[in-house]
Amino acid sequence: MKIENKILYRFGLKKQINCLLVSPPLQMPDFIYTAVPILTGQLVSNAIKAKNFDLNIKFFKTVLSEEYINKTIELLKLKHIEYDKEKADYLLNNIESTVEKYKQSDYGSEDYLNAEQVLKSVLKFISLPYPEFNLNTIDADFGEAFGNNNRSYKNIKAMTFNTESNIFIDFFEDVIKEIKKQKLDFIGITIPFPATIIPALTFARLLKEKTDITVVLGGNFITSSRILNHPDILDIYCDFVLIGDGEESIVKLAKSLYNREEREKIPGLIYKNKKKEVCFNEPELITNMDNIANIVLDGVNFEEYLSKNINVNIMISKGCYWGKCNFCSIGPKYKRYCIKSPQKVVREIKEIKEKYNINGLFQFQDDALAPLYLDKLADEIIKEKLNINYYIFGRLEKEFTKDLLEKLHKSGLTTVFWGLESGCQNTLNAMNKGIDIKYAERILKDAYDIGICNSVGVIVNFPNETIDDFNETVNFLKKVKKYVILLPGRYTVMRGSIMEKESERFGLKIFDSDELEFNYCPDWQDTNISDEEKSKRWDCFCEFVKNGDYTYNHIKELN
Repeated sequence: MKIENKILYRFGLKKQINCLLVSPPLQMPDFIYTAVPILTGQLVSNAIKAKNFDLNIKFFKTVLSEEYINKTIELLKLKHIEYDKEKADYLLNNIESTVEKYKQSDYGSEDYLNAEQVLKSVLKFISLPYPEFNLNTIDADFGEAFGNNNRSYKNIKAMTFNTESNIFIDFFEDVIKEIKKQKLDFIGITIPFPATIIPALTFARLLKEKTDITVVLGGNFITSSRILNHPDILDIYCDFVLIGDGEESIVKLAKSLYNREEREKIPGLIYKNKKKEVCFNEPELITNMDNIANIVLDGVNFEEYLSKNINVNIMISKGCYWGKCNFCSIGPKYKRYCIKSPQKVVREIKEIKEKYNINGLFQFQDDALAPLYLDKLADEIIKEKLNINYYIFGRLEKEFTKDLLEKLHKSGLTTVFWGLESGCQNTLNAMNKGIDIKYAERILKDAYDIGICNSVGVIVNFPNETIDDFNETVNFLKKVKKYVILLPGRYTVMRGSIMEKESERFGLKIFDSDELEFNYCPDWQDTNISDEEKSKRWDCFCEFVKNGDYTYNHIKELN
């Protein structure tokens, strides 16, 4: 028996399976989305051939080019759409140098910002031939690219067939010509964000129409209700859907293609049985994170990303160790918090650095990492001399002492996104945030003095927040403005959160419908405050962030 056949036999495979895992547009083009490399690693560790295919970066590389701008000009002429010829010539003459400047400039520098504006203009220009498509940004979540068409299944489905407004159809048809040459058995497509659903389903539909490859959908944005409510998804777009943690399920599903393993035993699988009935197996949570294979980045071309130092996301945990915030959907989603050992994390990073020669920033994408865990992780990183820079999400807990922050910085911590949410203890208590504001200023100052960059998230217009609470937050942020970069956001109801489930307790009215089924959040109304008042507070807060100061005259106007 050949060595390869022996390996396949040991892993329960009758023949080799060839898989491609796809990360679709529209996502930011300066980092590798982690889910696909994680699943690729799982497949490879089980003797299944698998590669990453970042279709997102391929899309941006394609459209940010002279060739595509010329193609757009021809299409505009064909459709008799007027455009600014002088501007088009400028974009043509500058696109290549602008892309390179954007990649090589320091984030936030003058060169970077100037290049960013040109790239936004290019994306807006290439959108002109498509009536219901407007891609005018390169550094956001792209949620409005298709307007409101990604909120309901009816509109999403129509858009995946719409050759007039869907920019991706021609692009994907060219991609599929290349895919056909690879003799693939299985293509998995992740759908992580609302902006990715129309591109992902468009690609899936074309694969189903033009190939015999098994197509599987998954990702954070795919829920069982969204699939079960629309069973024709299993006819038009895919053969299978995986819900929830996919690390173990995707291996079992790949093996089942030829081994005829009973599909009712695959956790989280939605499929049609022999009677064409839709079946759904309840998902199972991954409980031992150390058993997850290291990520595999085979198939990734690091030079294509719009960053001089590629950011690599590492998943350390699932869920949130606090998991009690009323506004968040993470806690209710994960019934149990699971985390890798520090030794496993360090081994994985070491392998990635050595195998792929990566010297960029590692982002630990976890919703939050506890101070005690970070203390042990820092010890392990220092002991193994990893020589990395990394970014984390953290909670402003008193256990983040100056000594701990110094150790974390020594181990390579450069940036923390702190979920402050509010500078008012009353509001924090209403959020069930579980932090004491009296420690926050000290932690932020200590981190700043040590050399750690503090990004701070703040939620504006949290339900039941009084004007005094609002002012208290503003006054707190004045005290720490030297130490932080503020990242404010308006409160919105998250699907699956306690505040959605118990909306009346928080003075909220939820207005959900089929037209909003695929929206990131339902429509809602806060009965505690008028829309006019909310807008005024938001405008004032934005002025505060923009100017780095806040006048009491503005605050008085809100009383």
